[in-house]
Amino acid sequence: MSSFNFKIEGGKELDKALKQLGYDMEKKVAKSAVRAGAQVIRKEAMLNVPVESGTLKKSIRVVTRSRRVGDAVASVVTRSGKKYQSNGMDAWYAPLVEFGTKNRPATPFLRPALDSKGVEAVKKMSEVIQKRIAKLAG
Repeated sequence: MSSFNFKIEGGKELDKALKQLGYDMEKKVAKSAVRAGAQVIRKEAMLNVPVESGTLKKSIRVVTRSRRVGDAVASVVTRSGKKYQSNGMDAWYAPLVEFGTKNRPATPFLRPALDSKGVEAVKKMSEVIQKRIAKLAG
């Protein structure tokens, strides 16, 4: 199981600054920050992925969404299904590569990306938040 630890200093100040922006701006800042952090993980995953045809590498994407009011979520995912067959991004077999099968050993590419770049992703998120708040306040 992948995990990493990080410490955020100034959390109360950040929360106060975001709330002063208003909900729409808060949501935009948070969404852009989590997307930037996820891009760090995506780039590392693309370096880790075993390449045979290149389909799996092309299928690695960042998806952002808001589940609830005030939430910003970014995920690093692999694309699969009929929708992606026409553009060569149908990597239906991604879990088989990541976790292995009884006939094929695991070749993880997503978990190690998070393990090695998790702290850097959080730093990137912090940088984006600071820049966006400074720009909006400026």
